Amino acid sequence: MPANPVSRPLRLPPADLATRVLPRTRQPARSWFRIHAKQYSAIFFSINPAHRYSHADCPYQLLYVGPDLKTCLWERFGDHIYDHGYTIPRAQWDDAVISCIDVPPLRLCDLSRAPTRSALTVDLTALMNDDITVPQEWGLQIQKHPSEVPAIKFRSRFTNVACLAIFDRGTTKAQLKERLIGPLNQSDPSLDWLTQNEVTLL
Repeated sequence: MPANPVSRPLRLPPADLATRVLPRTRQPARSWFRIHAKQYSAIFFSINPAHRYSHADCPYQLLYVGPDLKTCLWERFGDHIYDHGYTIPRAQWDDAVISCIDVPPLRLCDLSRAPTRSALTVDLTALMNDDITVPQEWGLQIQKHPSEVPAIKFRSRFTNVACLAIFDRGTTKAQLKERLIGPLNQSDPSLDWLTQNEVTLL
């Protein structure tokens, strides 16, 4: 290793972000997926300190959804799998259900697009930073931007496909519609995912 390793700059939101044009991308209406505890509705907004864009000072709570079941499984269990030898607690698995959420068309901030990141002067190093307070600061400042975007589109750390963090802003929540698919432990695709990734339930 070099004697003086070079570190990349840490790109936090610029002080003048509120005065910049925030690029907005049209996200067509479609169905998204969510894995959640069975005692909660699928449409459950919250601010969770472990979530990427959920800054404690966010004026609006967030709902995270994924485009496919595989991505939702990785987002829900990926850290535990990597940190605990490819295992998942059986109680946690048995407590989860799969739901589908119909989301209307949105004009959102698409951080999965390079042109959007360029306009905001942010790179993926910041948005996927190990220090989660960095992307959370971006989530806070995007929520506070005068453009009042209803959501952020971002890439999953595990599958690199685009997910949504939807804000509980205006009429967006009222336009969401949820459909329960069923228990995770009775889902053949989910059980196949366990087998394909050699994950054990303990």
